[in-house]
Amino acid sequence: MKKLSYLLIAPAFLFSCAGGESTDESNTDNADTVETIDTATEEVEEVVEAPKSPRMSASGTVNGVQVDIDYGSPSVRERMIWGELVPFDKIWRAGANDATAITFGQDVSIDGKKVAAGTYALFIIPQASPANWTVVLNEEWSKEIHGVWGAYDHKPEKDVLRFEVKPTFGEENQESMSFEVADNAVNFKWEKASFSFSVKAK
Repeated sequence: MKKLSYLLIAPAFLFSCAGGESTDESNTDNADTVETIDTATEEVEEVVEAPKSPRMSASGTVNGVQVDIDYGSPSVRERMIWGELVPFDKIWRAGANDATAITFGQDVSIDGKKVAAGTYALFIIPQASPANWTVVLNEEWSKEIHGVWGAYDHKPEKDVLRFEVKPTFGEENQESMSFEVADNAVNFKWEKASFSFSVKAK
């Protein structure tokens, strides 16, 4: 009877030991799998390209007024810009992707006209030289708040101000479009074109 009990217990003991070894191997395999996934994730992250038109910002004070500008910055990339990529006599988002947004920290005067403190979309209507360009400030500037994107959803009835600027064309190429908030003006540069407009406290 003792011999029979031993024979029944022995296989159970061996089966238990075998199961323990299998669990250890399984844990090792899982660890290897996690390590492989982590490595693969790192490799994917390394090949992600920077956006061609990164979102940029410019901030500062113009004649004592806080001005902040948020815009997408496209590059020339050997393309013909004015009159081709950016057509003449059509409203343009003054950047790439979402509309360019300009924020005034207090009521201001631009071109002798009052603009209340707040955020506005900033559009541009370029013209063939030597004509002036038109800068447009519009109430609807946000995709999330107003459902607008770029200048495609521009509503003229929401314009709060239109004023003209005189562009100049230099010899040097400005590869990436930029806005600058300087002490006495807001400056725009892209390709060989540039212009400025002043902002004053109202």
